[in-house]
Amino acid sequence: MKRLLTFFLIFGFAFTIISCQKKETYSYEVLKEANPRNDIYYQIFVRSFADSDGDGIGDLKGIEENLDYLKDLGITALWLMPINPSPTYHGYDVLDYYEINPDYGTIEDFKSLVKEANKKNIDIILDLVINHTSDQHPWYLEGKGESHYDYYYRLGSSAHETFVGGMVDLDHNNPAVEAEMKEIMRFYVEMGVKGFRLDAAKFFFDKPGQVGNPVFLNVNYIQMLKLYLRSLREDAYLVTEIWDNYPFLIQPYYRGTDSSFNFPLYYDIISKVGKDQNKGTLISNLTNSYEEYRKYNPNFVDAVFISNHDLDRLASLGGFESLERQKLGAEILLTLPGNPFIYYGEEIGMKGYRYEGDNISGYGVVYDEYRRQPFLWGDNKYQTSWLPSDGSNNQTIPLNEQKTDPNSLYNTYQELVELRKKTPALMFGNEIKRYINNSGTIQGFVKTFEYQEFKQTVVVLYNLSSYEQEISHEKVKVLYGSLTMKPYSTLVLEVESESGFAYVYG
Repeated sequence: MKRLLTFFLIFGFAFTIISCQKKETYSYEVLKEANPRNDIYYQIFVRSFADSDGDGIGDLKGIEENLDYLKDLGITALWLMPINPSPTYHGYDVLDYYEINPDYGTIEDFKSLVKEANKKNIDIILDLVINHTSDQHPWYLEGKGESHYDYYYRLGSSAHETFVGGMVDLDHNNPAVEAEMKEIMRFYVEMGVKGFRLDAAKFFFDKPGQVGNPVFLNVNYIQMLKLYLRSLREDAYLVTEIWDNYPFLIQPYYRGTDSSFNFPLYYDIISKVGKDQNKGTLISNLTNSYEEYRKYNPNFVDAVFISNHDLDRLASLGGFESLERQKLGAEILLTLPGNPFIYYGEEIGMKGYRYEGDNISGYGVVYDEYRRQPFLWGDNKYQTSWLPSDGSNNQTIPLNEQKTDPNSLYNTYQELVELRKKTPALMFGNEIKRYINNSGTIQGFVKTFEYQEFKQTVVVLYNLSSYEQEISHEKVKVLYGSLTMKPYSTLVLEVESESGFAYVYG
């Protein structure tokens, strides 16, 4: 079944292209310098990514030795999950903020990674886990009256635990704790780190008996951290984890942060793209939330994702079993505004899901481990083996085979990343308007980017149906896809101005 969609872009939107006297060419480097907090991120669980020394555990040298892989994929920034010493495999219970987990290497290894990544124009942000520490941290082991005893939010003699498993909460009301958090940030920024992801950011002041509104206190604290970070590095970037399903619960945090992970959009993608539920509201929900976020921060940068370390992987979710839907997920991720975060392994369609205390032979009791399992290189040079296979990826095609298949998911990711970097409106345009003919099967938006004399407008359309859709047009250039849209596919168009196409990006 084909459906004809006719759109009148020049007359349909109040923000149509205005004729320029001349066209200007701007390099990626120039536009990136003008928009320093727009990047394409790759999230790495170090333990699972690349093993450089054969001990079965991923390490910092393994990442450094694979920077060319990340560069070829088109990544411009890395988010490293916790790299500090920890008593657990996941690292979210820190023992020492100023040291590196010995499984991953040394401080010198980390400095080397940052230096070599920066040579390739790849920035690094770190997971900053400051809501809590391990209950084995030396600070917590000090007795009453010692210098760090009051670092913790205590209920009686014991520290409060927002999260179970020996993770004790710090008391951010304490000026000494605030000073320590700043010192940790300074320590890593001086090594070349660009910024941080604030773990569990809505819990900093959400404790039993806390005086004052926890949201207000959290936002003020995050804003203080961001301003301090900016004093250390002008182009610094701060992204917060505010895990809520509703935009109105997230929006206040934009007064304090550059970005907040867009969980409402994630759940919309899973339900509307994967399960075909209420597809006609995908973009209107997004634009409505952006209008609210902009009230708190006109310059906010969205942080979009389709998987992360706390969620079942996309390919393991109902509705995303097929390659075409996984490709559509990648296309949506890499054409949306803001910063796309690619979770390692998503580019090859890795699977993985949560267990509830099951016992895996050769390892033991597991929970989130298989959401974070070893990356599939396809050879043994860098393959990690700290976690035995549960069989979930027996049919997943490894990286080395996907690279040679032009129709693979990996090559879809690479093509979309390249398109994003070559198209200023995709890479740097943070504002969108709804496509005028959105429907229950076609969802899309228009995005315009301006810099000095340069202006570019693109239209991004998603076919969320199981049948072909014909798009007729005037004065547009196809940048990606086809005007005959296949089921579950994406079309990216550039709109022509009176002076011609603005697609002169050097």
